[in-house]
Amino acid sequence: MATITKRKLTLRHDHTKKTVQAVVTCDVNFTALELCQMKTCAGTRLFKLKCQLWGADSGLTGADDFLFTYSNVFFFPDPTPTATESRTFDVLLGEGVLDEDWGQDEVYGLLKLVNLSTLVEVKKKTNTVSHSF
Repeated sequence: MATITKRKLTLRHDHTKKTVQAVVTCDVNFTALELCQMKTCAGTRLFKLKCQLWGADSGLTGADDFLFTYSNVFFFPDPTPTATESRTFDVLLGEGVLDEDWGQDEVYGLLKLVNLSTLVEVKKKTNTVSHSF
């Protein structure tokens, strides 16, 4: 199954405008077999990549808090499939969206890659960014 590597979350907080630019980047690495399938199945969607933002939490329940889902979804293959595909999720949010905790907030991206033929899903987290919103 394909893997997700080089996962990174960057948050740029504009205190004046009370906004946060949240950027998640990653590489998706396909196996030789998957790459062969993508090249021979042009026009058929074989994989889907989506991303969400979560707040790391160790509070009462210890469950992480869902914060946001990016509207853009990437499908593979694209017109020129390669063994490694780089993708970027980028959104401008109001700072309140990421304000999930008292004091310091801990935010990470969660990337989900689904094989649309087998429905096998790979989930990977980005780094966690600590900041007060």
